[in-house]
Amino acid sequence: MAETRPHITVGHHDQYGVVAATSHDNHVAEHILRLVGFERLPGSTLYGLTDPQRDPVRRGAQAVQSLRAARYRVNADVAYDLQPYTRLGTGQGLLERLEKPSASTVTPSAQRRRSEAATAISPARATAMPARQSGVAVEYRPAASTPQPVRTR
Repeated sequence: MAETRPHITVGHHDQYGVVAATSHDNHVAEHILRLVGFERLPGSTLYGLTDPQRDPVRRGAQAVQSLRAARYRVNADVAYDLQPYTRLGTGQGLLERLEKPSASTVTPSAQRRRSEAATAISPARATAMPARQSGVAVEYRPAASTPQPVRTR
């Protein structure tokens, strides 16, 4: 199966801070970028994160996660990417290149260890968990019959 380009690439720009670029001419992707906090930079095809001085790394990572939750394929710089298998290298022309996503380098044994760790109960929590109580019994009783109003002519 041929690899497809990402819909959106998020990276760091020396002048504008956190920026995003779309690889497809898609007005819906542009709208979604505005929803997650990006605005189009004047005279450019790039989108800059609004208010770039206010916690850019956290906001950039949240934007990447939101875009992925909206089912967009997103490549991001290491600082903004919480998924280790889609990381891009750093560089001056990162967004101009729009690199293809690299193949996953996670081995099956590493995936197995991660899934075991994710489903394991912490030893600290294993002893601290209280015993579960049985559910509350709920009893339904029919309401007392009330006299119905009688219509007269």
